[in-house]
Amino acid sequence: MVRSLTSRVLPVPLASGALALVVASLALVPSLRPVGWDVTALPRVGSGPTLGAAAKQIDPGFRTVPGGGYDGQFYWAIAIDPLARGSVHRDIDKPSYRYGHPLYGWLGWLLSAGQGTAAAGALLAVGLASLAAAAAAAAWLGQRRGSAGWEGLFVIANAGLVYAAAHDLAEPLTAALLLGGLAAYCSGRRRTALLCFALLPLAKEPLALVPLAVALWELWRNRATIRSVLPLGAVLLPSIAWWVYARIHLGAWFTSGDTALGAPFSGWKRALLDAGVRSYSSDPSQNQIGEETLAVLVVLLALLAVAGLFALRLRGPVELFFIPLGVIALCLAPNGTVILRDALRNTALLVVLVPFVIASPPLLPTSWARRGAGSSTGPPPSPT
Repeated sequence: MVRSLTSRVLPVPLASGALALVVASLALVPSLRPVGWDVTALPRVGSGPTLGAAAKQIDPGFRTVPGGGYDGQFYWAIAIDPLARGSVHRDIDKPSYRYGHPLYGWLGWLLSAGQGTAAAGALLAVGLASLAAAAAAAAWLGQRRGSAGWEGLFVIANAGLVYAAAHDLAEPLTAALLLGGLAAYCSGRRRTALLCFALLPLAKEPLALVPLAVALWELWRNRATIRSVLPLGAVLLPSIAWWVYARIHLGAWFTSGDTALGAPFSGWKRALLDAGVRSYSSDPSQNQIGEETLAVLVVLLALLAVAGLFALRLRGPVELFFIPLGVIALCLAPNGTVILRDALRNTALLVVLVPFVIASPPLLPTSWARRGAGSSTGPPPSPT
């Protein structure tokens, strides 16, 4: 019924992308209204003497925020200084780590044509387009395995992705590249899949696991030859080349500045305990934050735990990279979980993958070694 209703007006993937834009816009309006609709406020550049001063020098009307700001300011800095050859990268707290995943900032630089005054708006445009593309790709992948395309809702209603899109953060881009790469892989569009897989590690370093998992699936279940899957390993070469350049230029590997990982469960334990304590605070605002955080985290962790158990069935390539990405999420340090927005952002990609891990039938591709051969799941059914 949903498929027939939407297809009369707009195909489900396009409708999903449009709805994602509507939801993100609804999040943007109350965020932009207090600052006079000034998009330079979205990266949350801190007003201190480092990036804040650089922002004011580039654009005297730039809207900084009190305190140290938030992560969007580092993508803004990369959009201003994409190769770390200027002066702005020196104002970043951990440049070797931040420049380990520069793709979102690079796209902001490209879309703004290198104009610093347009960088914040360009990052917003990239984020919104990525969110829409991710929702469309999720719906298409769902239709391919015979559903109505409801999988797109795991992008549209994903609080971590919506927050990131409204604050110049890279999570929507990673979701778009991952789902777009899977869509191309499943439909036998080899070059498009390789391009998406090559860009993934430059968006978030752990996503280098994705092409490796796909290669493993091809070798294990599709009986592909080593030669046929070599391109899936070769897609990592651009990222490796960039990381080597950044190591030489910035003096450290991207892993040296990362403090987001710790002992398994340590971050989640601290987040739950802190939320519980805060829920009894005499400060009404802290009390409310604690109660809300506790409820959301329990539901989120339950969902991911169930998905993790289902992933152990190893029915398709998605499970092969969902499991290691889930292990990384289990090892998040408190600075990645205690604040709810960070917890939602850091698990947003896993939430996007949940329907493809849990629901049946599994998402299976056309064989990498036999491009154009029949797939184990058919194309999406006709809307008619």
